[in-house]
Amino acid sequence: MKNKILLSILLVPIYLFSQNYDYTLSLKDAVHLALQNSKNLKIAESKVVSAEAKTKETNTQLYPTLKLTSGYTRLSQVVPFKINFQGREFEISPTILNNYQIRLGIQYPIFTGFRLENTSSMMELNAQASKQDLESERTKVIFDVQTLYWTIKNLEATLKSIQENIRQVQSHLNDIQNFYKAGLATENEVLKVKVQLSNLELAKIDIENAIKINKINLCIVTGLPTTANLILTSEPNKETKEYPDLLQLLNIAYKNRPELKALELRKEASKKSIEVAKSGWFPQILFGANYYYNRPNQRLMPLQDKFYGTWDLGITLSYDIWNWMSTKYQTQQAEANYYQTDLSIQQLKDGITLEVSQNYYAYLRAKEKIKVAIEAVEQAEENYRVTYEKFKNGLITSSELLDAEVALLNSKISYNNSLLELEITKAKLEKSINYVEQ
Repeated sequence: MKNKILLSILLVPIYLFSQNYDYTLSLKDAVHLALQNSKNLKIAESKVVSAEAKTKETNTQLYPTLKLTSGYTRLSQVVPFKINFQGREFEISPTILNNYQIRLGIQYPIFTGFRLENTSSMMELNAQASKQDLESERTKVIFDVQTLYWTIKNLEATLKSIQENIRQVQSHLNDIQNFYKAGLATENEVLKVKVQLSNLELAKIDIENAIKINKINLCIVTGLPTTANLILTSEPNKETKEYPDLLQLLNIAYKNRPELKALELRKEASKKSIEVAKSGWFPQILFGANYYYNRPNQRLMPLQDKFYGTWDLGITLSYDIWNWMSTKYQTQQAEANYYQTDLSIQQLKDGITLEVSQNYYAYLRAKEKIKVAIEAVEQAEENYRVTYEKFKNGLITSSELLDAEVALLNSKISYNNSLLELEITKAKLEKSINYVEQ
């Protein structure tokens, strides 16, 4: 009995996990979940943490360091150092086999040719650039969710249109079969309608499969179980949105794009790296102080087998008189990196100009296509209504009715695609200027 109860407890999670359940999801909810669960976003966040920690680590070199060292050494037996004076031996330095060392030292870089200061600034700029990378990844996650969400909605709308068309063609088939029985239609006309119905059923299967795959993808992106039955509640906004002119949009993009901000920060960091490289031309000045508590203490003569404290302090100056122009070559490398970063900024601006321009004109085109698509659906519906009435009255052939049915289906699919294109082009345009509605 206990084994059965235990087995039931173990099987409950498996049973629950295997069950599909409805999950109502708006576009805003999908974006929120994706921002919470995106692995790429978490990687970008961890890079920010790493960059900030690297900055703090670099800043520690600007301050004094305190170091404690201790040790024990066992020496081998040697003959003590003695001298003979007037027939008598005097032991000058006794043999002490156990040696204990304790040293507390402090060191502070007084002057390093501005290397530490510039390195610290460079790390800080890189950390700020990592934050812009995070913002760029966040924008990308939002755009990917929007694209996936509206793609599913478009597929669902297309599926609905196909299902409506299937009902129409099925009614058409019933009519043509009745005409055939009455000798008013040929067998070939019946077969044409059946072929059209089969094609629609195949298209329906393909669309249903595409919806399932895209919903699984959306579940993965948002962190939901892949077994969830998503019910997408947001609908495409048929109303168009007005944006500033292209020149204003470009200025907004140049100001807001996180990729551009990140590159500009890295350009400044490259400039600091030039100064770091040039620090090799300057001397290095260090201050140091130590306190020793040793047994024996080597500063005592003769040596005594007891702990004794002494101290020292001093300033060290070091300067590379000749290093085969290593500093010069390091400076050239840093200047080349700075030049490359500057060119990368110019390339990115060119890319942003093209991207914003393409998305702007694509959105304008999508706005016009919506108007045309609405008119096309209205015309196709009226054409189908008139054609169907004529077919029922035996005034036209079955093929003409099939053409009207196909035209109606295509017009609805085109309309659905136009709605999708409007939403996607709007999302692309807002992404390209780094504008996202929350």
